[in-house]
Amino acid sequence: ERRRRVWQIIGTTLVWMAGGAFFVGAALLRQSNEQARTVERLKVEIIDSATHRLLSADQVRADIVAAGLLPTGQSLDSVSLTAINDFVKSNCLVRKAQTFVDYEGTLTVRLTQRHPLLRIITDSGTDVYITAGAHVLPTQGGEPLNLPLVTGDFSLPFPRGFYGDLRAWAKEEKKNSDKNYIFLLKLINFVRLTESRPEVGGNIVQIVATQGADSAHTKGAEPTVELIPRRGNYSVQLGPLE
Repeated sequence: ERRRRVWQIIGTTLVWMAGGAFFVGAALLRQSNEQARTVERLKVEIIDSATHRLLSADQVRADIVAAGLLPTGQSLDSVSLTAINDFVKSNCLVRKAQTFVDYEGTLTVRLTQRHPLLRIITDSGTDVYITAGAHVLPTQGGEPLNLPLVTGDFSLPFPRGFYGDLRAWAKEEKKNSDKNYIFLLKLINFVRLTESRPEVGGNIVQIVATQGADSAHTKGAEPTVELIPRRGNYSVQLGPLE
């Protein structure tokens, strides 16, 4: 009985040693394969491109090349997937990104875009998209989107050429109490509300905002709003969004 126990212990130890040797060998083989294999191609997938075309796969690929991050010809273990992924996510039009490489040498960048809620074109020449989460996006480069259009002579809280997270910018710049910032948030919430209502959504083609100084209100008052419907020869003088 004692001898049998000894042999069982020896057998169990040998099995564990063999298993450990197998995994160590597999890891070394995998490392060797990664060092030997190279990235053969770069593939960009935009999974929501059927509904939103702010970005194209060719554009994303060209940006990666211009940044000197194209890893074609490099060994798999020398490619920094994090650096490529962070670079793609730094584009304000990108909401999420995932970068990975397979053993056939294909490096894939898979991303989703931000979804604009409205477009703003002011009399001073600003032309931007705004998302429901208050991200400011450029309108150049992609296909025009069928969104409610906000026009007029009113002031925006951010400087011309700014793109990115407006809430984070306002917090950093201490602009949270700025009347133009508050009006823009009200405008976003108003469009979200109208677009979510079946009887109204899609029927407001344009919103004309007029600065308080140019209306019957006192100087510096919140802009007044006029709604232009998609159908019919009339407009709705809504007044202040408050």
